[in-house]
Amino acid sequence: MDPRLQELLDHHEIRQLLARYAHGCDRGDATVMGAVYAEESWDDHGPNKCDGRSFAAIITDDLVAHGTMCSHLMGQSLIIVDGDAARAETYFLASISNRPGDPGATMHQLGGRYIDTLTRAAGAWKIARRICVRDWSASQPIRADWLQGAGFVGGCLGADDPGAALMRIR
Repeated sequence: MDPRLQELLDHHEIRQLLARYAHGCDRGDATVMGAVYAEESWDDHGPNKCDGRSFAAIITDDLVAHGTMCSHLMGQSLIIVDGDAARAETYFLASISNRPGDPGATMHQLGGRYIDTLTRAAGAWKIARRICVRDWSASQPIRADWLQGAGFVGGCLGADDPGAALMRIR
């Protein structure tokens, strides 16, 4: 195969992997989120430093217990592939809310970058090592939801979310 075509395929597969990570996290699905990590992986996510699959379980359990919404906006990725190894830096904006409508409702936002070392095993790309870089973060009280009751389909954590139902990843 032309090496340029292989590079295009590798970049596409790595971007799909990054999108599956965000989808799994945003739906509170530890299985989907954890599947992006290699068997022997490490994730340094601030207070959580552990193997990737354990991190997926920790973060989704916490999100389901205390949050009502998580939304990742994935930015540009710089990807460098070298055979069955790759490196990627991907910008992201993560928004997480808890208890909308309650007096203590808060919107938390984190802007940063995922610094990933990836490996291809059994023909599939996986994250072997991730460092979550915090470039900035902010928390604001939620005083009102200006579109509540405006007829939009509501998102939610879990399998009942319209995107989770349509995009079943297993």
